[in-house]
Amino acid sequence: MNLQPIYTETNDCKDCYKCVRECPNKAIKVTDNKASVIDSMCVYCGKCVSICPSNAKKVRDGVARTKLLIKNKKEVYVSLAPSYIAEYGNKADSLILALKKLGFAGISETALGAQEVSKQVHQFLNFRQSGTYISSACPVVVELVRKYYPQHTLAITPFMSPMLTHAKQLRKWYGNDIGVVFIGPCIGKKSEADSASHCVDIALTFKELNNWLEREKISLNDHHASEEELFIPHKAQHGTIYPIDGGMIETINKDEPVTKAEYMCFSGLKNIRNILDNLDSESNEGVVFLELLACETGCINGPGMSEQKISIKNQLALRNICRKRTNEEIKPNVGEGTFNIERDFFNIKSIDKKTFSESKIKEALHTIGKTEISDELNCGGCGYDSCRDFAKAMLMKHAESDMCVSHMRKVAHHKATILLQKIPSGVIVLDDEYKVVEMNAACARLLGEDIQLCYDANPGMKGAHIDKIGSFATIFKTALLTGKEYYEIPITEYGKQLQLSIFNIQKHKLVTGIIQGMAQPEFQKDIIEKRTREVINKNMETVQKIAFLLGENASYTDSLLNSILETQEKTHAE
Repeated sequence: MNLQPIYTETNDCKDCYKCVRECPNKAIKVTDNKASVIDSMCVYCGKCVSICPSNAKKVRDGVARTKLLIKNKKEVYVSLAPSYIAEYGNKADSLILALKKLGFAGISETALGAQEVSKQVHQFLNFRQSGTYISSACPVVVELVRKYYPQHTLAITPFMSPMLTHAKQLRKWYGNDIGVVFIGPCIGKKSEADSASHCVDIALTFKELNNWLEREKISLNDHHASEEELFIPHKAQHGTIYPIDGGMIETINKDEPVTKAEYMCFSGLKNIRNILDNLDSESNEGVVFLELLACETGCINGPGMSEQKISIKNQLALRNICRKRTNEEIKPNVGEGTFNIERDFFNIKSIDKKTFSESKIKEALHTIGKTEISDELNCGGCGYDSCRDFAKAMLMKHAESDMCVSHMRKVAHHKATILLQKIPSGVIVLDDEYKVVEMNAACARLLGEDIQLCYDANPGMKGAHIDKIGSFATIFKTALLTGKEYYEIPITEYGKQLQLSIFNIQKHKLVTGIIQGMAQPEFQKDIIEKRTREVINKNMETVQKIAFLLGENASYTDSLLNSILETQEKTHAE
């Protein structure tokens, strides 16, 4: 398919780099200040979808294709992931009825496929003498191993996932010409379904199903249970516990309590990466089986759930239903037989890991002002763990230099400083402690020789108290306390007749004063306006980016430049 499981609506992207920060594999490319998913690097964990503050990261919607499948196929069956219990509670009958109203011929539990996988994995492990093996149940983990740890590909147990296994069962039971739609909490299943379309036609998430039901005005609460509306061909038993971490291991042990393998479970991509990073150095005697689940606590916390949360209630609900069903005597309605579910995973292409020379990395670092090791702050503002990682991303064309927050902050500050120094009027920026944030040289010259000497010793006069600057301190204090702005107030300093205008940058927190000499040529006002507007136009993009990334600490530059311009325009008007 052309449209990948996860994509970006670039018009909605706000250039915050949160997806870069949160992506465990840095499978994000920033071009023209827009972040997009690099499909070849993506493992479809859905982290970027869950955390994007502007909802720019989207999941491919499969509802339209499902409707077309139902229209064109005589019968379409649902493979329903066992985590439906965490999504819908104990409403299996109502859910079955709702799905049939959408046009599905029958609903079956993916847990039936999970039980078959557990049985064959157990037999496989019992034939091994030694080695560490990884479950193939989680498609995100399979993508991670194949793309980033291809040396461990043969450690993946050579069996289909529960979804593909169940689809194969359904086609054997009801005919190979049926349609099969998986519904569950996993975005990764979309990619898996794409690569195995002969088994599963489409994979939907619970979110997609909920939206579909809402559009069709179908509510689960409106339905009443009927004896005829049951899972086909029958209910699953211990496979229902698969969606929680350790669930597969529990299923194997319930099915085949005698085993010689050691079983371990780890969930969460960060933990899994740590395991895989060190797998080469591990030397174990005997057989070790690793159940690895990309989502913390398991599939019941998947990105396709309507709400992602770690819930004791959901885990207990699954355990209780599993316990109840395990004690029931369930007679299969069709002959289950033996299924060949063996497969390999070489259809997933590995990442070509690029390496760069030290000189290339240093060259990239120099473009963002990192000429010394001490300049490498590793602040993470760009989304990468270190400045060197960011430099490598720039070399791979996955990142842009203006993603470096500290560098862009310096650039914006330097440009604002240059502008202030070029303005012929005096400018003072004052904070709520009545201390100077910034002052230009023109202001020092207007205020007399003593201030000029102080300015030469401390350019910018940062931290100087307004009481030490001039006799107009009271006006500044009043402006900060009241939030009121003043225009062209006559003042006298060292025998000079001056005009003072004060306006707010941040009310009660930051104000700016413009001081002009009465004898100052009128044409200089035009110069001020022209220079200010020119610099604003040239640097607005830079200032806005910094303001967005750093908030109030940097946004005063933008406000300052615009406020100076507004003041000059008001002076002209009067």
